[in-house]
Amino acid sequence: MLEDGDGLGIERVGRWTVHKWCLLLSVCTVFVYGAAALICAILTWFRGASAARPRCVLTLSLSPAWEHADVTYVADFDLLVLLTLSGAILLLTALTGLAGTLLNSRPILAAYALLLWPALLSLLLIGYPAYKRATFAPDRKLSHAWSEYFTARGRRTLQDALACCGFLSPAHDAAPSAQCYPRAPLPGCKAALLRAERAALATIWSAVFALVPVHILNIFVALLCANHVTRTFGKGITPRRYRLNAGDVRADAEVLMRALGG
Repeated sequence: MLEDGDGLGIERVGRWTVHKWCLLLSVCTVFVYGAAALICAILTWFRGASAARPRCVLTLSLSPAWEHADVTYVADFDLLVLLTLSGAILLLTALTGLAGTLLNSRPILAAYALLLWPALLSLLLIGYPAYKRATFAPDRKLSHAWSEYFTARGRRTLQDALACCGFLSPAHDAAPSAQCYPRAPLPGCKAALLRAERAALATIWSAVFALVPVHILNIFVALLCANHVTRTFGKGITPRRYRLNAGDVRADAEVLMRALGG
C-alpha cells in the first residue's frame, strides 16, 4: 500500500488549486524566516568560536556578518541556543509542509499543521525573555551576570570585543590580559556592554514579535487549505457508515416488492 502512495494519501493531479498555491506560498514564508533564524544563529556561533580561536580563517571571514556577535555569544548564550533550536524546528516544519504540498498528501500536511504549533512556541520562548531582559533593569542584570555567571574566559571575550576592562573599572572583576590590568587606561565595560545588549536584544525581540502574526496566519492557512490541495475532499472514499451492505439491499428489495405487490 505504501509503495502505491495510499498510505501517505498521495494523489497526482495536473492542475493546482488556489488552496494549493496559497499553501505553497505560506510554506515558503516559513522556510524563509526559519532559514534566516538558523543562519543568524550559525554566524553567531562561528563568531563566538572565532573569539576563542582568533587564527581560524573561516570564523574570521564570517565575523563581520553580525556586529557584536561575540557579546551575544557570551551574554545571551541561552537565547542563542533557543534561536538555533527554533530555526531548526521551523526548517523541519517547512520541509514537511513542502513535501506534503508537492505530493498532495493530506497526512503529511496534517503533520505540518501540527508542527507549526511547537514552532510558534519556540518563537515565543525567544521573544519574551529577550524583551524582558532588555526592558526590566538590564544594568542590574548585567552586573549580576558579570559577577556571578560569566566565566573569566567570557569576561575576557567581552573585554576584547568592547575594548574595555572590568565591569565598572579595571579594578572591578576584570579578566587579566595584555590589554587589561589593574592600571590599564581602558574604561569599564558597563556602558558599552549595556548599549550592545540593548541593541541586540531589541533586534531579537522586535523581529520575533513581528514574525508571530505571520506565523499565526500561516497556521490558519495550513488548517484551511490542507484538505484542499486537490479538488477531491478527503480521499474520495465513501465513509463506512454510508456504504450499502447485504442487509440494506434485502431491506430495500422487500420494500420495493411490497410497493409493487400493493
